[in-house]
Amino acid sequence: MTYPMPPAYAEPPAAPPKPARFGALAWTSVILGIVGILSSWLIFFNNLTAIAAFVGVVLGIIALFGTRKVLAAIGVVLCVVAIVLTVVAQKAAVEELDKILGDTNQGQAGTPGETAKQDALVQNPTWGKRFTWDNGLAVDVAAPVACQPGQYAAPSSIARAVKFEITITNGTSAAFETALMSIGTDAQFNGQKAEMVFDSSGGCDSTYDSATVLPGKTYTFHVAYAVGAQPGEMQLVFEPTFNSAKAAFVGQA
Repeated sequence: MTYPMPPAYAEPPAAPPKPARFGALAWTSVILGIVGILSSWLIFFNNLTAIAAFVGVVLGIIALFGTRKVLAAIGVVLCVVAIVLTVVAQKAAVEELDKILGDTNQGQAGTPGETAKQDALVQNPTWGKRFTWDNGLAVDVAAPVACQPGQYAAPSSIARAVKFEITITNGTSAAFETALMSIGTDAQFNGQKAEMVFDSSGGCDSTYDSATVLPGKTYTFHVAYAVGAQPGEMQLVFEPTFNSAKAAFVGQA
């Protein structure tokens, strides 16, 4: 006697695996973080990679809500590290640039022209001394002497007048035109502008005129100024050409 065989039941098919959610975002975050770290030392270019790393942080945070949480977390960490390294690298580059520019400015301050300017301001020559520019041109200012203005001297109201003897020595290899030098316009007495005296009939006549001083030659002239009734500090400034070092003579007058 035969018995019927029970029907064979097939196992139900396995459910297909769920697709990874936000997996692409997690991988993108990781890649951007790696690129940002490797490029953090490239000045200027790291600005772009830092922006990309910031985008990677955003993508990684979004990917944390997906199925690749660990990968997303790694991407966020890498991108944050890339941003920090970029900031550190740029700060170091700025400090190095400031150091280089500072050394350059110090070197320029030590050039002969700048040194002459500083010497003229810090250690001003006085009457009877000589100031020599880098090109060999020099100026001497003798001690002032009192002079008596004439009746028609200008300015009209002069409490007291003093006259200076000024000598220009041309130690350069070319002729020098005295018209180029600023003479008489920058004069002070006790911190106020001193007026040049024009006196054709008295003892305070200025003899300065434009002249050509040949190499190795000198040119001497006189300039008078109206000063206060009491002695005080006098300052005369000479500048042979525009933007050159200034020779500031200071003394009692």
